[in-house]
Amino acid sequence: MPNTSIRFLVPLILLCSCMTSAQELNVNELPVTLQALMERSGRDNLIELVQQGNANQGLLFQSGNDNKADVTQVGNDNDALITQIGSNNEVQLLQVGSRNTASVTQIGNNNLVQLNQLGSGNFSIQQIADGAAISITQY
Repeated sequence: MPNTSIRFLVPLILLCSCMTSAQELNVNELPVTLQALMERSGRDNLIELVQQGNANQGLLFQSGNDNKADVTQVGNDNDALITQIGSNNEVQLLQVGSRNTASVTQIGNNNLVQLNQLGSGNFSIQQIADGAAISITQY
């Protein structure tokens, strides 16, 4: 199946539920009250989310195969909850300013996390592992 690419600029709420193989989702959001909820199930999953201002939030769930999520939230009330369950997981989250909270759960296979939260804290990481690796920077 061909690679699917979806790009949204949506204030307030974005809800995507995709169940195709070779998925890709790129989201950039405007500096207003923002939320994003994305559910994935399938094969070559990829989610990139960039939120830059105010009351950011992001909830990402991926279930099968070559998962990857790359979340960047830059300012204000950041949150991100990421759950990836099967195969080649990877997260790489960077939240730069304000009340960062991140909860990352990866359950199976070739996991990697790398979390950077560079101003105000909280994080929780569970890897119920296989090839786990975690790298954390928090100031």
